[in-house]
Amino acid sequence: MPNKLANIDSPSPKLHKDKRNSFRFILHWFNIISVSFLVLWVVIGNFAAFQLEQPVLVAKAELVRQFPKIETNASALKLEELRAKLGINMLIAQNRNDDLYVPTETSKIKFNQIDGDLWRYLEDSTSSVPSKSLQQYLSTQSENLATIRSHILKSDIPRWETFDVNMKIGKSAMTSENSFRVTTLHGILIADAINNSRLGNPKAAIDSLESSWRLNQSVKERPNLLSQFVANITDGVQVRGLRKLDLASPVWQKRLISFDQSKSFLTALKFDIFEQYGITRNFPLRKGGSEQDEQSSSILSRILQPFVQPYFTLSAVDTWQVAMRELDLRFNQDPCISISYEDMPKLSSWNILGALGSSSFGLQVYKLTKRQIDMELTQKILRLREVASQSGKFPQTLSGIDSSVICKNLRYVYQPSADGEAMTISLSKQNRPEWLVEREGDIPLSYTTKLRKLQKLTESQ
Repeated sequence: MPNKLANIDSPSPKLHKDKRNSFRFILHWFNIISVSFLVLWVVIGNFAAFQLEQPVLVAKAELVRQFPKIETNASALKLEELRAKLGINMLIAQNRNDDLYVPTETSKIKFNQIDGDLWRYLEDSTSSVPSKSLQQYLSTQSENLATIRSHILKSDIPRWETFDVNMKIGKSAMTSENSFRVTTLHGILIADAINNSRLGNPKAAIDSLESSWRLNQSVKERPNLLSQFVANITDGVQVRGLRKLDLASPVWQKRLISFDQSKSFLTALKFDIFEQYGITRNFPLRKGGSEQDEQSSSILSRILQPFVQPYFTLSAVDTWQVAMRELDLRFNQDPCISISYEDMPKLSSWNILGALGSSSFGLQVYKLTKRQIDMELTQKILRLREVASQSGKFPQTLSGIDSSVICKNLRYVYQPSADGEAMTISLSKQNRPEWLVEREGDIPLSYTTKLRKLQKLTESQ
C-alpha cells in the first residue's frame, strides 16, 4: 500500500508540546504570583489594618470609660410604683396608642381616654384651657401627682438601667431600650403645670415643671441617640409649657441657654459612629456584624476571613475617620452656616462599602439647633416677663434682646406696644438658613402676649 501524503497544514507534535509547555509555564508563574500576592495581602493587609485601627480602639476605650453601666436606682423603682397610680405603665409603654390603663381607686377616667386630649393640649401653642375630660383626669389625680412631684424633687434623680456600652458597640441592632416610657409622664407633669397655673396654684405649677426638668436630666445622661431624641422632644414639651405659664424665672433663663444638650448629643453621635464601625468591621465574620455572635459565622466565612478582613477593617477605619471629621466640623462652627460639598470630608475612592453604609449627621444637627433656637426665644420671653414683673410693663428696649448666641447672624425682632401692655418677639426672617422653616406642628418662631399676672409666680419660687 502506498504511503499517505503528509498533511503540510497540520502542526507538528513538537509544536503542540511547545505550546503546552508554555501554557504550563505561564500557569505555574501565575499561581506563584497569585499565592504570593495573597500571602502579602494577608500579612501586610492585616498588619496595616491592625496599625490603623489602634487610634480607633483607643478613642473607643476612652469613650467607654466615661460611661460605666448603671443599674436602676431605688428612686426609679419608687417612681414606677407611683406612676402606676396615674394609669400609665412606663415599663410597657411603646407608644401613645397603647392601652396603658391600670385600675386605681381614684381614677374615674382611663388614661387612654384622655391620651389624645393630653397631647393636643400640649401641642396647642395658644390655649391654656384643657378639655373637660383632661381637667377631670388631672383633678382626680391631683393627690397622686403631688406625691410624684414630692418624690422627684426630694429624692435622688431617678435613673434606669443603662446598657453596657462596651458590649453594645459592634451590635447590628439597637438594644431594646424603652426610652419613650417616660414621655407620657412628662406630658402629664407639664399639662398639670399649665393647668395649675391657670387655676391659680403657682407652687404646684412650678413643682410640676421642675419635676419634669429633673426627670429629663436622667434621660440626657444616657449616651445613645434614642435617649437624646426623647430628651429633645421633652425639651420641646417644656418650652411650650413655659410659654403658656405666667412665669418669670431667672433659673429657667439659664437652663434654656445651656449647651449641655449639645455635648450629650455629640457624645451620642460618637457612640452611633462606633456602632456602625463595629458592624462594618465584623460584617464578613458574623451574621449582622455582631462581634459577640461568633458562633453564627459559617465555615466558609471563617476560611475567607483572613483574606477579606483587611478590606472590611480598612473600610471601617476610613468611614470612622470621615464621620469623626464631619462631627468636628459641624459642632465647631456656627450651626446656621451651611457647609459646602467641597468642604465636607469624603471617603476614600476605594471605600465602596463605606459609601453604601455612610450617613450624614446634618439632619440631626439641624433638629438640635432648631430646638436650641426655640429655647433661646423662650429665654428671651422669660427675660422680658421678668422686667415686666418688676416695672409693671414691658420695656421699650432691652440690651441684647435682638441677638442670638446660637447663630451669630440670626436676629430677633422685639415689638412692644407704646403703653408696654403687650409685646411681640419673633425670629427675624433675615439670614435664616434654608432648613429653618416653620412646619405644621413646630413650636412657633414668634410669640405675642399681653401683660399678665407675672409677679405671682415670680414670688413663689
